[in-house]
Amino acid sequence: MLLIQSEQKNMFKIDPKNIDDLANKIKGVLPESLKSSKEEMQKTLKSGAEGVFQKLDLVSREEYDIQVSLLQKCQKKIDELEAKISELEENKTN
Repeated sequence: MLLIQSEQKNMFKIDPKNIDDLANKIKGVLPESLKSSKEEMQKTLKSGAEGVFQKLDLVSREEYDIQVSLLQKCQKKIDELEAKISELEENKTN
């Protein structure tokens, strides 16, 4: 899994459904004796998962794709400028 840090804090918002799914999966592997306080445990797990995700400082897939596109455009422009410089240097020596 690739994690990208953003310069803007809290840019990535976690879908609450994903956190609920994670909490349900954890709850599913617990013994029955621990499932008695189901609602309290779900709230605790959800809160803990949200805290962890916020500290990761992730970016959304959309923001990642935008940055990749921007980097590709910049690389293309750099390549064009390098070719132009090489051409100018070659013409200068001739």
